[in-house]
Amino acid sequence: MGDFFRSAYGLDVEQGFTQGAGRLLIAPYNGGTDYPAGLEDILVLPSGATQYDVVAPWVEAGYTKSGINITRNNSEEEYDVDQVQGAIRRRPTNWEMSVGTQLAESTLETFQTAWEAGGITAVSKTAPQLAERHLGLNAPPTSPPRMVAVVFLYPAGILRAYVFAKCEHAAQESGFTLNKTGEQVSLPTRFNCLADTTRPAGSVFGEIMEQVAA
Repeated sequence: MGDFFRSAYGLDVEQGFTQGAGRLLIAPYNGGTDYPAGLEDILVLPSGATQYDVVAPWVEAGYTKSGINITRNNSEEEYDVDQVQGAIRRRPTNWEMSVGTQLAESTLETFQTAWEAGGITAVSKTAPQLAERHLGLNAPPTSPPRMVAVVFLYPAGILRAYVFAKCEHAAQESGFTLNKTGEQVSLPTRFNCLADTTRPAGSVFGEIMEQVAA
């Protein structure tokens, strides 16, 4: 007798069941010219001391807290006619995607990313005073676009990356509390993914890239 419950892909396909932490990577957006052709343009793949290092211009966003959240949603319009008691068609009018997390580290670079802050300036001091670094807390009129990638490594060594071609800093309250007890400082941040018109119509937001097991 055959099994009643079935899977379209089989229980032995590891990528069918995903659980665990990922890495959040960011790169400048240059009109789509630097969009990666494959995973090798994001991470060093051959085994060795540098395996899984980022490939320029990608940089680490750092450790995260509460996971990395990827969302996709759409709005739509419905069409009806007098002669039918119900909608006869629905058509999407807008698609939206976003990537959000809480950045767990509280370096100046992390504040720069989470708060869309200004530049970091090195300030020299005369001994015995220590040198300083200053981060400008600005009010930018625009958010520079950037590429965003969320990369996950399956236990069998297969990589999957959710690569978004053009993202901007999302409007979101981001703060922290310095307290004797409680959670460590972590900075909520979210990126809105935009449709990149330099890309093919079938992948205007980006792509999911996944290795195929040998």
